[in-house]
Amino acid sequence: MSHLTAKVIKWVALLAILLLALVCYSMGTMSGFVSLVILGFVLEGAFWLFGAKLFSRKKSMQDNNQTS
Repeated sequence: MSHLTAKVIKWVALLAILLLALVCYSMGTMSGFVSLVILGFVLEGAFWLFGAKLFSRKKSMQDNNQTS
């Protein structure tokens, strides 16, 4: 799997997590189920936790070895 394909899959998965969190928030507030709101919080936490890895600008060790 190429580096670009892996990156695209990660972005799509991250977007899916965010959309699921929004759906859970919406359904939880409309129906009154607190468990759906809590699930929305958990999914949003996963979005920010795993999304931080995609947003970091650090070069990998492999990139550093290729330039030297």
